[in-house]
Formats: sequence, C-alpha cells, structure tokens
Amino acid sequence: MKFTVHLLITHVYFLCRYSEQNPHSEFLDDDLKALFVDLQNYTAYTYKITKKLGINKVNEQRNAAEYFERILRMTSPDASKIFHGQLANKTTCSKGHIQTDGDTPFWYLHLSWSEDYSVVKGIEEFFKTSDFCGENQMYCEQCGDKVDATMTAVIKHHPDVLCLLLKRFEFNYECMSYIKINCFVEVPETLQIPENQKYELYAVVDHFGDLRGGHYTATIKMQEEHGDRWHNFNDTRVTELVYQPFQLDNTERSQSAYLLFYRKSKDAAAEVVKEMRSLAIQNMQVIHEGAAQIPQDNGLNSIAQGLPLRSSKQLFPSSSTGNSGSPESPRSVSIHRIKVVEDLLVVFKDKSIMTVTLKMDFVNERAIDDAAVSREVYTAFWEQFLEQCEGETERVPRLRPDFCEAEWQAVGQIWVKGLVDHGVIPVRLSKAFILACLHGIDSVSIDILMTSFLNYIAPVERSAVENALQGTMGESDEEDLLDLFTRMGSHSLPPKNNMQLAIERMAHKAILQEPKYIVDCFSTPMACLQQRLSDKESVLSLYETKKATGKRVLQLFETTNMVLSQREHTTFNYLQHYVKNADETKAEKILRFCTGYSVICVDKILVCFNAETGLRRRPVGDTCGATLHIPCTYCSYPEFRTEFDNILSSNYIEMYVI
Repeated sequence: MKFTVHLLITHVYFLCRYSEQNPHSEFLDDDLKALFVDLQNYTAYTYKITKKLGINKVNEQRNAAEYFERILRMTSPDASKIFHGQLANKTTCSKGHIQTDGDTPFWYLHLSWSEDYSVVKGIEEFFKTSDFCGENQMYCEQCGDKVDATMTAVIKHHPDVLCLLLKRFEFNYECMSYIKINCFVEVPETLQIPENQKYELYAVVDHFGDLRGGHYTATIKMQEEHGDRWHNFNDTRVTELVYQPFQLDNTERSQSAYLLFYRKSKDAAAEVVKEMRSLAIQNMQVIHEGAAQIPQDNGLNSIAQGLPLRSSKQLFPSSSTGNSGSPESPRSVSIHRIKVVEDLLVVFKDKSIMTVTLKMDFVNERAIDDAAVSREVYTAFWEQFLEQCEGETERVPRLRPDFCEAEWQAVGQIWVKGLVDHGVIPVRLSKAFILACLHGIDSVSIDILMTSFLNYIAPVERSAVENALQGTMGESDEEDLLDLFTRMGSHSLPPKNNMQLAIERMAHKAILQEPKYIVDCFSTPMACLQQRLSDKESVLSLYETKKATGKRVLQLFETTNMVLSQREHTTFNYLQHYVKNADETKAEKILRFCTGYSVICVDKILVCFNAETGLRRRPVGDTCGATLHIPCTYCSYPEFRTEFDNILSSNYIEMYVI
C-alpha cells in the first residue's frame, strides 16, 4: 500500500528549520524540506523519502506507527525533539521514601485495548499504580530492607506533541493469528495527562481494512480565518469535513482511529503551532488544486488495497499461507480489460499459479494491486465468461470448440483462487453444477437440481414448469412447455402422469449431463476444497452469504461519523432508500462500485460525506477501503437517483489511482 505522509504536512517543515544551520546528510531533513518546496508548486511525490526508508514495494501495507517512528529516528535530533518524551518509574515505599529511575525515551505511548474503550481510560490504565507487597515487596535503599511499595509510570519530560497509539492489532489464540479490533473508541478533544499537563487533539490517523490490507487517511485541524476547521487528507484529495467534530461534546467516537496527535495547551507552544498551521494551510491548498485537475469521473475510483474477507475467512482461515505462496515473491500479471477471459486463461493454465501470491493490473489503467484490482479482474472475468454460458438467472457452461481440457481446468482454478484469495465467486454459475464439480453428480439432490433448473430457464418457461409440477397447467402453459421440451430435444409433451419425471430428467440433462466433461475438468482443481466445503449445506450457505440484494447491501452501509449534520442525514436517507429498493442487478452494481465485488465479501461499506458542488460533484467509490464518498449537496431524491443511475448504467469502468 502507498505509504502516506499526511501528518507530516502539519509539522515536518517546522522541524526541518532547526537543521538549516547544521545540515546532516545522513538525516531526512533535506528530503523533507525538498518535499515541501515541491508542494508549493504541484502535487508532490514521496519516492525519495520512501527509498531512504527502505520501502521498495510502496503498494504493500505497512504500519503507520512503525514508519512514523522510523522517520523521526532518521530526522536530526534538533528537528524531531518536539515529539521526544521521557518516561520514568516512580517508586514509593510504605514509609514515604520516593525513588525515580528507569528513564525511558518514547515517541508515542501504547494504549492497550478493552471493552467500552476510551482514550481517557487508556491513559488511566497506562499510569495506573501497581502495588508490591507480601512476597513481592521491593527493596528500599533508604529503609535498608524489603518493604511494601507502590510503583507508577511518570512522564519526566512532556513532549510538545504527544502521540498515542491505539493497539488495534492483537493475537487471537482461537484462530492463532493476529486480528484487527474494529471497536469504537471515545476520543477526547482535550486530554489531561498526569503531572497536570493538558493536551489538545489536532490530528488523527485512521486505518480502514485489516492485517491483509487497508488504507490510511488522516484528519487534521487547521487554522483558518473563520476559526479552526477539520480537514480530511486522503492521498491527493483534501476536503473540509462537513460535520466538524467536537461541536456537541468534548468526545467523539471513532471506529478507525489508530494514531492520535495531541499538542500541549500552553502559550509556549502557540507560536510553534501557528507556524505549523500556516504552512499546512498553504500545502493543503496546493494539494487540493492539484487534485482538482485530475479527472475523477470513473466508475471505480480506488487505491488498490486489501479488504477484510468475511466469508473467505470463515471458510478458508489458513488460505493466505496455505494457498497463496510466499508473500515475498508475488507474481505480477497484466490483463487487458477487453479480453480479460483470454488473458486470465493464459495465466491460469500454469498450475503453479495456485501456490503463489498473484498481483494483477489492467493494461493502460493506473492502478497498483494490493487486492482491489485483483477483485475487479475476477469480477470482470466472470462477467464476460458467463455471457458465453447458457441460462438465465443461473447459468451453465457449454462445450466450446476453442476450449480443451487445459482451458476448462484453468477456469476451475480461477474459481478456486478467486474464492480463496479474495472471497469472489460467480453466484450466477449454477449451484447444482458447482456442487457436482465439488462432490460428484450423485451428490446433487432433486430439490437442488430443480431449484437450479428453474433459475436456468426463462421466467415464462419457469411459470409453465411450476404450474405443470403443481397440476395447474393451462393452455398457454402447454405452449410454453412444448417450446421448452422442443428446445431440449423432445418434440412432444409427456403424459401428465409422467410430467414430473420428464421435467426432472430434462433438468438433469441440461444442468449435469451435457456439461459432464466440464464438471470433470473443474473437479480436479476444486478437489482441494472438498473438506472445507464438505457438504451441500456448506455450498448452499456460501452462495447465500455472497448473493447481493438491495436489503443485504443496505445493511453494509455505515457512516464514518456517529453524529450527522442535517444535510448528511438527508443524503444518507436518500442512499438508504435508493439501495433498499434496488433489484438484484442494481444491487450488484452498487456493491461493485463501492468494493470491486459484485458479491458480498465485506462486513461493511463506510460512507463519507463531502460538500462538492457543480462539475466536481459526484459519488466516488474507493474499492480498496470499501468506502463510498458521497456529496451531501443534493436538492432532492430524484436528483440523487438520477446521478447514481447515470453512474451505474455506464458500461465504462476503469481502475484509477490518484
């Protein structure tokens, strides 16, 4: 993933000024100053800094706290000192003797996690007093003996800028792997630190996603003519928040906050902050102007990042290590969107592709893959492939003169790897057909077969078949049924007392017998999933959890702000109404616009609001973070609906990174 430097915008220039008279070539000072010089003229790039940081693969996710500390360690001491704090342990014996030792420098404080979490509670826990008594008594030099004592951490030197790290990643012993905690945390605007030091929040780094991939943004408070205003920094996009935090209370709740930056509430720091803010405003304007020149009317506007795969994790908990190969040696391939089926088949004819980490990109589309582009490639593949299959709601592949065993096995491998790596499956591919591929034709029961068959035939034919099975067939039904039997190879209707058996045989022939060669080809790569999808219930459950409907997609939407302004609330109501009433086809398009999938593979879709108007106003889908950026400047629901319909009806889709 791209390494973001949003927070540096607010203070690095100030830090580097300290080193002007004493330049140090081994430090980053000169590179950071050069970055800000560039920002005065155009949207700048960070490749010089990332190179010095040893980041060779900028599209891989990295820990923001780790690299923030690395930047500070590679910056001259004079420049980085405002972040430098000093901790010590204060021990008090039962007779009142005090000893302070164990001086420890820090760049940020780690706050552990707990239920009903708040930063205030985290600070209290960090500076909690520990008791030492009984067998755990401590030796007191002044008493000359072991005595009861208490110990607490104290800050000997309060930094001008205090950084707090919320430990959202922990080891889960049930699944024996690290997981991310996405619980809400209460973040105060002002914070009292022991030793009576007051701090004020001015910046937040947010993380969206999980350990496998995600996206960082920053929210920073800037000084403007009409007062302090909070802005969102999302790569080159810089926007003022419509809802300004802390208007109603000293505390806001956040589900994504990862790093918090507080500054001293002291007059001594006022001039420092003023200068930092002034420069940040200039840079923000430069970035915003640069971003305005970049076209953003694409169907999918994203930075390719990974997402949490709900169903994939449930079904394949060890797939990332067992099936994806070494993450240090990924294989990169380029795919032409107009011939995605042909290109991807060439890639998957190589059976070793199943054991490596596969990163894909579209030719002539500016997107770097860290999962999002791959998801779009799989989605585009199945969209084009299913157009060549027979059937309506559910489809079944048919033998083709240009497909031999190698091609069909490659298609099977695409099905497996798309599911294992990204949770993507083509839900329009017949359930009965896939069950036969996994567990053999004999595993397909009559009820599953008939359900797939009714979805396979056209709606008019479906109605005729259902009436025939129920014994309520009318004259028009007989005509439609005769057309169906004729198309299936029989030119007359069977007797009514033999109708059900004849329809079941016709279904078996269409769904299972005719594509038997393809079933056998698919079964080879799918054999690795037989234990994980061990029965028909697990296969049907997989289809059920993936299928998009308006109501299911609606349940995924969640606003990033707990408190919405009136305009934001109205716009969110428009969105809910639009999604709730979407048919299956539109629901899939909405899902794909926001996530890159046309099936449900995320736990939530975040909704962010902006105040764009005129030609700049348009919804933007950030597939890497499963986020919908939506203007709250619509005058009515019809206006909202028209704009969304125009976007979703476009056949032009491009992965675009800015």
